[in-house]
Amino acid sequence: MRSDPHIDSALHCRAARRVVLLCTLLLVGLLGGCSAIRTVYNQAEHVIAWRADDYFDLTEDQKRLLRTHLERLHAWHRTTQLRNYASLLDAADRRLSDGPNMPDVRWALAEIRQHSRTFLLHSHADIAALLATLTDAQIAHAKRRFDRDNRRFARERGVGAAPEEQRRLRAKRVLESIEHWSGPLDSEQQARIAALSETLPPDAAFRMHDRLRRQRDFLSVLEARKEEERFAMRLREWLVDWDASRPPGVEAEASRYTEAYSKMLLQVFDDLRPDQRRRVSERLRWYRDVMRDLALDRRH
Repeated sequence: MRSDPHIDSALHCRAARRVVLLCTLLLVGLLGGCSAIRTVYNQAEHVIAWRADDYFDLTEDQKRLLRTHLERLHAWHRTTQLRNYASLLDAADRRLSDGPNMPDVRWALAEIRQHSRTFLLHSHADIAALLATLTDAQIAHAKRRFDRDNRRFARERGVGAAPEEQRRLRAKRVLESIEHWSGPLDSEQQARIAALSETLPPDAAFRMHDRLRRQRDFLSVLEARKEEERFAMRLREWLVDWDASRPPGVEAEASRYTEAYSKMLLQVFDDLRPDQRRRVSERLRWYRDVMRDLALDRRH
């Protein structure tokens, strides 16, 4: 998937949706899905280090500490997690071949949350050790980077734009994501998917507000970074459940959107031609095989 994973965490990526056109969109967001996934995964330490430096303007000592943590984390992830991801993709493929439904969606979301939780619980102590060394100037630097990325996010989502512009931008993202898995859609399919996308609840504003809330919470957690034990505990709590402070109204809005989006993707899959469904399954199996190959590759 072409989204920015948070890990963008997002794992950005962030992100989440439904078996294949849910589970795969979902899963590959977690796994860093793209055509160059092998290269990206094998270079993950360098990519993450570069991103961290971009946000925090790290010192040389901090960069060395980060590299040490990342090497250890990457080795653990390769040897213990990639086979689990491959098994999950296999299970998704079986569900896909049977015809995905809403229970499959809920299964996919629960699996992704559990794998994310495993990763974060394993890595949170090393993350805390690095963040504890940040200075006030480095946190101010990160705030400026948040502002930069927030402006880009607002622009890409049409935050503050007319509703029709927000719907147009969202339909474009939906079509690009689906075609990544199904291959080219014909004009009638594109029109139907655009129409389905139009029926989704508005999401740009609440996503922006939620993004800003998570950033505020993160900065609040950082205020305790000089109190080692308390900081590690607060960071762990925030990483594992960073939606805990989400207002009930926003939580309900997010749940409604996830439900509507999931139903839309199920409808899209039902409307795909047999050859397009095969392509989705082949794509999913390709990612599964990549996970297995990477798990066996000790050279990196």
